[in-house]
Amino acid sequence: MSAAHEFICAELDRLLRRDVRFQAVEIDRTYVAGDQGQRGRYPDVRFRWEGFPECVCEVQLSNTFQPEISERGIFYEGKGMPLIWVLHGVEPRLDNLPSSFRDVILRHKNNAFALDREAIAASESENTLILKCFLLDKGGSVVETHLVRFDALRFPNRGLPYFRNMLLPDIGSFRARRLPWIDALKELKEETDGNWYTSNMAMPQVVRAFDALPRPMVDAEDRYDFARLVAITMTLLSEAGGHYQDLVYRQKPNATAALNTFLSRGGPQQGCAEAIRTLVDRSPLAGKLKPTVREHIMRAIAAEPNQVRPRHPFYDALSWLVPEIFDDVVREELEVGEALPGWASGRAR
Repeated sequence: MSAAHEFICAELDRLLRRDVRFQAVEIDRTYVAGDQGQRGRYPDVRFRWEGFPECVCEVQLSNTFQPEISERGIFYEGKGMPLIWVLHGVEPRLDNLPSSFRDVILRHKNNAFALDREAIAASESENTLILKCFLLDKGGSVVETHLVRFDALRFPNRGLPYFRNMLLPDIGSFRARRLPWIDALKELKEETDGNWYTSNMAMPQVVRAFDALPRPMVDAEDRYDFARLVAITMTLLSEAGGHYQDLVYRQKPNATAALNTFLSRGGPQQGCAEAIRTLVDRSPLAGKLKPTVREHIMRAIAAEPNQVRPRHPFYDALSWLVPEIFDDVVREELEVGEALPGWASGRAR
């Protein structure tokens, strides 16, 4: 341990003890055992405050290797111990950041944490741990600098703590992904009066919608079944957003009628019931649809064992189209960043 590394660890120890919630702190002393086949760790600084999970601060010098950074993050996340990297030896404003520093900053949602004289003075003044936080844009340039209390950090279920998520997903790009599909579904309805078949998957607008997906669907039956799933999804989302539009049938009077009709058809459509249940549970639809809808969903799940679930090609494509609902990581980031759209939130607003 270098003199600089040792000094920062000692200062973290001293400042952590000033907080009234302090319970314990140790420097490079206690071994945290790994799971079977996994080597353990000696945290630089391991501490407990009342009301917080046991936390770890690792002081990163410029010679820390990237694989080690990744392994420590995975290790402590598996232990339920939030990990904060405290950088030392380089100014985050500079353009010559070592790749290891860039990796750490990225894992902290483009937040770079340091303990400098200003942060130490603020910590002493407020009797708690305060870190210097540099916020970087997606291009890697520092756009803001803050003195941040440790208890003001966000602790996501996955990944490292951060002050502000500078890597929030671009909701505008998600909307753009859906536009070709909405156009295709409108054209399908207009051309077929809501009564479309596998042969209609060759319509140019529909082909363009499928071509926009990250992974192609070649089989005509798969295309038809997935298009039906997207159609009922978009119909339900229109209801969740307060502007109902039937994109499946000629004209069902409401989303409940459209969904019940959809689920009444056996086979592949009933196989979408579990994905639909996810959509209902993660949106205002739970309070907007009639109570009998959940009974229809559960009957469909019981009738068709081959459900569309995570890692199914349909679910993966749906997660790409509507990540606000179906992508757990994106959804959590938006929710924690208070950027989740109202139509994708099951909470009362």
